[in-house]
Amino acid sequence: MSDEAPSDRKQVGSDLIIPVLGIAYAIYYVYSVWEFPAEAQRSGFFLAGLLFLLCALFFLRTLLLALRGKAELEFLALLGPPEGRWRRLGFVALIGAYLLTVQTLGFTVSTFSFLFLGSMLGGLKSARRAATFAAIAALAGWLFFIVLLGTRFPLGPFEALMAQVMLLWT
Repeated sequence: MSDEAPSDRKQVGSDLIIPVLGIAYAIYYVYSVWEFPAEAQRSGFFLAGLLFLLCALFFLRTLLLALRGKAELEFLALLGPPEGRWRRLGFVALIGAYLLTVQTLGFTVSTFSFLFLGSMLGGLKSARRAATFAAIAALAGWLFFIVLLGTRFPLGPFEALMAQVMLLWT
């Protein structure tokens, strides 16, 4: 048994993430409608103002709880149990890498790389199975989204090669 008594204080650090991201999105939204007609601007300002007000009330409540000693800012719970933190951070890094490379490598190659590395990071022991899964999923995504639906996903070397192959068939 542990000789430490469990804290009666509520852990509120992780609770602040959604309001902070909501405010960031509201700022982005107001910035993005700046050149729009007045109606869009008014609705954007109204919604952003409402979000700011609600978040300010939430932050005030959190601050009062912290000042009374009933809450503490602690962010380690956000990362989950210590055993899997490096894997979770690895997934966050993979998402960032995907977003940074998708414009250059294109949808299919980026998706394949993300799924392959994510499978390996997730604990799949066989590189062959990870590559098979990633290849089938990426090719199915390419076929469905780009070929059949004509979605404007970023095109890369694979998509350029397949466009040339398709031109030869027609």
